Amino acid sequence: MKKLLGIVVVGLFLTSNSYAYKSIKILDKIDLTIDADPRKVLTSIRNYNNNAKCEVRIVKEGDYVPTSVRFSLSDNLNELYDFFRTYKKPISISCLKFKYKFKDRNDSYAISDEEIILRFSLCKNRVTEIETIAYLNTSIYGENPMILKKWVSLFKNYSVKSPRKEVKEYGERNVWVDKIFTDSKSEIQFSIIQDIHSDGLASYQVRLIDLIKYSRCYLF
Repeated sequence: MKKLLGIVVVGLFLTSNSYAYKSIKILDKIDLTIDADPRKVLTSIRNYNNNAKCEVRIVKEGDYVPTSVRFSLSDNLNELYDFFRTYKKPISISCLKFKYKFKDRNDSYAISDEEIILRFSLCKNRVTEIETIAYLNTSIYGENPMILKKWVSLFKNYSVKSPRKEVKEYGERNVWVDKIFTDSKSEIQFSIIQDIHSDGLASYQVRLIDLIKYSRCYLF
């Protein structure tokens, strides 16, 4: 009886957490998650930074060179949202030099915003990939900054894998990567790459991707 009860409890736990990856936000203040509606995402980005400028990129059928259009989050984006709803092929959105505030090594928000790269991909009006790239000075944020602790904590909620440590000419690299969810329709990979340079600069690349939906979008 106890064994049966244990199986039931575990089953309920797995069911309730099956799609928990859809709630993972790489940046706390931006509602950017896997399977999110792009209108909700861009509205959240605009609410955080109304002056942000981004770029939409697609590859038209028969072309090899991407077609890109730049836009401001302060623009009327209704036509863009209509395009998202009707276009069935991959869409890439990049917000370069996006200003975001991180906590420093003293757990207080730094005086200056940092310029980061914020990218996400769409397929059939849903987010299939998220990527954030940030460069943080170790003198301000430390070699184990608050934001990295947050990302690693999120990672550990779904994986028991330890980071892979690599020695590089410029310093060192730490890599966390694992597939955190798999079923017949989705395969979610979560990765964090930290590069610490000997000159005091550290870079962080954090990526969430639905490998199946992302790749299938190029086939249909």
